[in-house]
Amino acid sequence: MNYANLNSPSYSHRGFTLIELMVTIAILGILIMLAVPSFQALIASSRLTTATNDLIGAFAQARSNAIKVGNRVTVCMSANGTSCTDTGGWEQGWISFVDTTRSGTTAAVDTGETINTVFPALPAGVVINGNLPYISYAADGQSKAMSASGFRGGTMRVCSTSPALSNDKRARNLTLIGTGRITMTVQSNVADTCPAP
Repeated sequence: MNYANLNSPSYSHRGFTLIELMVTIAILGILIMLAVPSFQALIASSRLTTATNDLIGAFAQARSNAIKVGNRVTVCMSANGTSCTDTGGWEQGWISFVDTTRSGTTAAVDTGETINTVFPALPAGVVINGNLPYISYAADGQSKAMSASGFRGGTMRVCSTSPALSNDKRARNLTLIGTGRITMTVQSNVADTCPAP
């Protein structure tokens, strides 16, 4: 076998010089600095869209279930996945359940009532506030007040507190209309404090 003499002048070392490595690292650093803000905006926007879609989907499913089973189905805020709360925001999570008794003026899971779905808390930076601590659908698909047969409506805002999003892209208003459906509108000029609608 013929081995090249590693110490001979004809043997060339392959690799980067220190200057080439430093230039490459500097360029990589600049590219990362340019990409991070847009990546943060992408993440915040994705979380906002997901939270909005999850909430609209939960209401649509509850409405459909109420029509299908012929009984009241309620969606309420829930921090523990087993009971309703009327304090805090929807970002703490929510539950959907067949609400056969409706004994009070606020939503409550009573003995014998079945929880259909549990939605976990949302990621940090997404808040949902408004004047609807619960939505309760009757068998005809309309949203009703808890202890009465009157229509229940209102608006809630799904909002991102992320500074990566502009004030024209951080909030969606969900409005409960007379038929029991939810309409969604993108809101402009909403500060990152995410005030209630």
